[in-house]
Amino acid sequence: MVDLVDDKNPKEPSQSDGQEPDPRRHGILHRVRTKLMAGITVIAPLWITGWVLWTMFELAEEFSRPLIKPFIPDPDDPQWYYRGFGFLLTVLILLVVGTITTNVLTRRVLHGGREALERLPIVRTIYSPVRKLMETMTSPDSAGFKQVVLFEYPRKGLWTVGFLAGDVPFEDGRRPAHSIFVPTAPNPTTGFMLIVPREEIRPTKLTVDAAFQMIVSAGVSVPLTLRLPAEVDANFEPIPT
Repeated sequence: MVDLVDDKNPKEPSQSDGQEPDPRRHGILHRVRTKLMAGITVIAPLWITGWVLWTMFELAEEFSRPLIKPFIPDPDDPQWYYRGFGFLLTVLILLVVGTITTNVLTRRVLHGGREALERLPIVRTIYSPVRKLMETMTSPDSAGFKQVVLFEYPRKGLWTVGFLAGDVPFEDGRRPAHSIFVPTAPNPTTGFMLIVPREEIRPTKLTVDAAFQMIVSAGVSVPLTLRLPAEVDANFEPIPT
């Protein structure tokens, strides 16, 4: 008997027939995927940066726009109101408030008002931590985080990057331990605080900015100055501020 072969629908080779797939097809897919990922690595940071800046612009715009509405006939009419007026007014308000708070006499008045707010039972639980965090992160005259350190957490052999924040004394008067802020990746505005004995801390040569960049990148961007310690330094001394 003679097998009839359908010339119009020839049977395609497959892996089940024992034939290897076309390497050219896999090469093309690999090149396409590589170029696609390269494009994402370029576009994604730009897009996220633009989105954050635009969100900040919108927040500043909406903050001051109600202050402008009483002085213009129609805030929705482009002839009377242009986008950006609210943003400029917000920047102006921040500059005025900053100028006032740096004045010696005004600083005393604000200090008294701040102490009054921090005595209120509910307000102080929100106001005081937020104020201290903002002063640490933004004030050029504030000591802020003293140093970027390493310590073994959550177990021996695993190293965690943290920011040395302050000293915590012992009851027996020995050299104090240190409070360390451990931010979460990739959002360093959240995290937790640990109190770590001095002998378990290892100093680094990282700057605070470099450490933040590493955390935001989820560990992808590792600073060249970061080195894991061969052993724990028992004579650790924080950088004086």
